[in-house]
Amino acid sequence: MEDMSLRLFMLRGAYGYKGFTEQVGENMYKVDTKAFQETIENAKEPIDASKVSKLSSDQTKMLQSAPSGSWMVPLLNRMGELGMMDLREGLVNPKLFQYNSTMNAYKRSI
Repeated sequence: MEDMSLRLFMLRGAYGYKGFTEQVGENMYKVDTKAFQETIENAKEPIDASKVSKLSSDQTKMLQSAPSGSWMVPLLNRMGELGMMDLREGLVNPKLFQYNSTMNAYKRSI
């Protein structure tokens, strides 16, 4: 489960998911990773029915080309099923694309 916590933490950071946080001070927030993980694993009903979605085949292909795609695709689909993210809006994330570009440049330099 520790590996799952790290993956969920990375996913939250990459896509800017703001749920499951509590304010602990002025401009300071604490992420409740345990609640986030439990929701991903155990929820039966969507959190926000208006955002229920699934990755398109093009999105899946793009993510599968990344080293982390094998675990990101199922987690993103699960977040979409629960309405935690609207995957129809696309996966426009500069951090993810910057990471892929950096990894590709590194691989070419070896």
